[in-house]
Amino acid sequence: MAALRVFIGLADQFRVPPADGLAEQVRTASCDHGIKRWQLYLTQEQITSAAYGFWLHRMTGSAAEANRFGREYGVVYNPSPTPGTGPQAAVPVPTVLGRSRHGGSKT
Repeated sequence: MAALRVFIGLADQFRVPPADGLAEQVRTASCDHGIKRWQLYLTQEQITSAAYGFWLHRMTGSAAEANRFGREYGVVYNPSPTPGTGPQAAVPVPTVLGRSRHGGSKT
């Protein structure tokens, strides 16, 4: 959650800002202390934007959040060779045992 909060906080400094509504979802997220997870209800566009934010965080030296997001929710950001394309380059990771990991997600 800390990486997403930084991403949202720096939004005005990015050429490709976070998806509409992502900031509000991050601000109002709740923590389920029983399972030790933050709960976010995101659209597909917001999931893609979050993957982009985690990728940016990874570029600063911490890959843990991006790796976990990719592993558990099946979305990673792969930079496009076309400048300025931003988070549209987020791609789904192949599913495990045929289970889909896409759509609105709790993170």
